[in-house]
Amino acid sequence: MKSVSNTQVVAARLPADLVRMVDEVANLKSCERSEAIRHIILVGAPLIIKGKNVNIERVLTGLEILVIDCLRKALESNPADVDMLVKAASTNVETYHV
Repeated sequence: MKSVSNTQVVAARLPADLVRMVDEVANLKSCERSEAIRHIILVGAPLIIKGKNVNIERVLTGLEILVIDCLRKALESNPADVDMLVKAASTNVETYHV
């Protein structure tokens, strides 16, 4: 994030359900509301700007199907590949998604 000296205060009125969502994000990320709002904007704004809509449940379901199929094929062809796939995936998650 940018330093405080490079930021602007932006006020917005939010309905109670959106405030609860911001607070939930803040709780999950162990941060203040301001940081949670910045995170929400950084995740959502690029998608909106590009005109993209994402159905997270559908994306995750598709990913789970791919993972299950990949692991099944690895088990059938070379069971040792399963450990390598899981380790590589874990490394990628830590590197790119956490």
